Amino acid sequence: MKHSSINRTRVVFINLTEMDHYNGLEENLKGGGKFVEQNGYGHEIFNFRPDNGKCYGYTPAWGNINLARISGTINHDALGNYIDDVLVVFTCSRESEGRIVCGLYQHARVYADPVDDKRSTRLIEINGQRVFAEYNIVCNQEDAVLIDRDDRVKPLPHSSRNNGVGHGQKSVWYVDKPDRQELKNELLDYIEGIINQTSSNDEYKHHLHDESRTHITSTKQILRSQAARAECIRLKGCHCNICGFDFEKAYGAIGKDYIEVHHITPIGELSTAEDYDGTDPQNDLIPLCSNCHSMIHRRKKPYQPNEIKAMFKIEYIG
Repeated sequence: MKHSSINRTRVVFINLTEMDHYNGLEENLKGGGKFVEQNGYGHEIFNFRPDNGKCYGYTPAWGNINLARISGTINHDALGNYIDDVLVVFTCSRESEGRIVCGLYQHARVYADPVDDKRSTRLIEINGQRVFAEYNIVCNQEDAVLIDRDDRVKPLPHSSRNNGVGHGQKSVWYVDKPDRQELKNELLDYIEGIINQTSSNDEYKHHLHDESRTHITSTKQILRSQAARAECIRLKGCHCNICGFDFEKAYGAIGKDYIEVHHITPIGELSTAEDYDGTDPQNDLIPLCSNCHSMIHRRKKPYQPNEIKAMFKIEYIG
């Protein structure tokens, strides 16, 4: 797939309490300040919960963002002032490591103030009470990536330990000053790498708007997908298993090692099955050329490879 470039002009870094999933209450939370220590949760508790195709994020400590420090173009709707198409990079705090990157939203709408629209999906049941977790950021679910706890390694340095360039005490770090550009670009190079690992999954472009998606893309999922893809190609060859097309034979060196890989059972259906224990490269995946892959997805319920093979009319000549 095409290499994706992120929007580097509208960026904000937001620090959260560290959690595994940001999809409900978790125990032993640390790094979230006095409110989290006293109450056992923060309003960022649902930042990576899928909610009807969206994710709704919160900015500690009070849900406020200075929009003017992100962009001069500020819009307004019934929920308040906002900016669109913002790259939101989430960090979390560890006692021994400081702030580290833990996730991101692409193409997000960021509100200046917290939104309390009483949506039931953001209600927290705690200590016998129902509390609404406010939010001030919205993105499409497919634009959210959560970094698994063990993969969180990229630090955002404190200004006191990096020649005055880095975050301070506040949870929001803006990158609107000239002396922050070098560090910003280093961090965004890392973020861009994660995004392109995600979108390089051949099935991603077909699965992007699959209503069966119930999870957020994670780094663990990305790595598992890449390993399964490589094993599928090793087992079945780097050529289309429907029409026989071989990119290297057709295009020479530029086509070497290129092929797409298709989930025979839709990935959303496969990953939510009760007996799911990971993708089987032999039975669940098949190498395909771009044309056959697109034909398989010509209807909402994808065709089976043997159905497309039966329709195929032109014999490929290598």
